[in-house]
Amino acid sequence: MAVTVVRREAARRWLVVGASALVLVSAPAAVGALPAKVPDTAVATLAARIRASAAQPFQGYAVSTGSAGLPALPQLGTVADLLNGDTRLRVWYAGTDRFRVDVIDDGTERDTYRLGGRELVWDYGRGEVTEVTGAPPVRLPRGADLVPPDLARRLLSMTDPGDRLRPLPARRIAGIAAAGLRIEPVSTHSTVGHVDVWADPRTGLPLSVSVTGKHATQPILVSTFLDVSLRAPTPSVLTPPAARDGIGYIVTDSTDVSQVLADRRVGPLPDELAGQPRTSTPPADLAGIGAYGTGLAQFVVLPVPPGIGFDAMRRAARAGGAQLDFPDGEGVLIATPLVSVLAMDADPVHRTYLLAGLVDPALLKQAGAELSSFGSVR
Repeated sequence: MAVTVVRREAARRWLVVGASALVLVSAPAAVGALPAKVPDTAVATLAARIRASAAQPFQGYAVSTGSAGLPALPQLGTVADLLNGDTRLRVWYAGTDRFRVDVIDDGTERDTYRLGGRELVWDYGRGEVTEVTGAPPVRLPRGADLVPPDLARRLLSMTDPGDRLRPLPARRIAGIAAAGLRIEPVSTHSTVGHVDVWADPRTGLPLSVSVTGKHATQPILVSTFLDVSLRAPTPSVLTPPAARDGIGYIVTDSTDVSQVLADRRVGPLPDELAGQPRTSTPPADLAGIGAYGTGLAQFVVLPVPPGIGFDAMRRAARAGGAQLDFPDGEGVLIATPLVSVLAMDADPVHRTYLLAGLVDPALLKQAGAELSSFGSVR
């Protein structure tokens, strides 16, 4: 069978990436063994620099490794993939509105470009470019969210005022002597024991992140650079493939997503669940989607069509989930050391839901019991 130009180009890129990965994977042990000395920096100062590091350009190669043990569920399949196994990431970052992240797997590659108000995803396997104009109102986590700087800033932004910050010994990450800090949530509802971040002490750019469960002895999610440069990428590398023969091109508007959410008519959600108030920040301000609690003890309630909801319950049960009987419904609870997921139905209002968060499974169980009776008439 003839090989197209696109396929030859993709194959060549995968071979280059694969060869580079073999070199990079063997390098950190040797480089990391070198002593790391950093200027004395107060932990609050380092945290502030990390928060402000979004303006720092960079480019590099990172690997994220997850061992959450979360089964694949409808609507959450990509999330399970990100939290289980390795995700290889090549990133070029010029700013918050101009970057490119390639998620590389064996024989496949998906490149995400952010160019101002446009986002494009180039799927090598399908030979297809999908363009989304505007900022989507809500989306599931994706590979690009696991790049150490974005992951660290996101987790740091979720901390509550009472969460503890303390310094960690310096480490050498991808050849850079990095200062470290540890975030320790105080909430008894969070499954997160601590989050460790190492960053360039001068710019605050995060270079490595690890998340450890409250009762775990090893990190459950680790994302770290194996190679990084604090130089801005050239404009050409941020240019997506142009439309040509052999490449499909799809354009959609982010307002389409908002309209779909508005048209679902899933009904209201309670202002409080399991003692946790509903937040007013996205995605909780979208019709039918609720976020409850604060900081690293927040969980999300997503109404789903019955077919998806019952399929999720069956899959969760096959994966060893706990069967639950609620006052007005039933559910199946998956509890991992980091992520808890509940698939459930509420009989009186004939609705099905997915609940998920970095929270104690007992909290989701209580929320499900209350949600099962919400809106029912007795």
